[in-house]
Amino acid sequence: MPPKIRAILTATVIIIGIVLWYVRERISLDVSAGLLFGLTAAMCVAVWMFPEVKKQDSAKR
Repeated sequence: MPPKIRAILTATVIIIGIVLWYVRERISLDVSAGLLFGLTAAMCVAVWMFPEVKKQDSAKR
């Protein structure tokens, strides 16, 4: 996945996390704030940490 798409995906995840934070506060949901922050951070790190799967050419085997 190109870095530009990864950056857009990371920004989208962060924005959704912020929106969920405010929704959680607004409706007085008893979900831990640390859980929401942890899941958002884990998703952002996972996008950048795991390499893209590359297919091997069957003719080279």
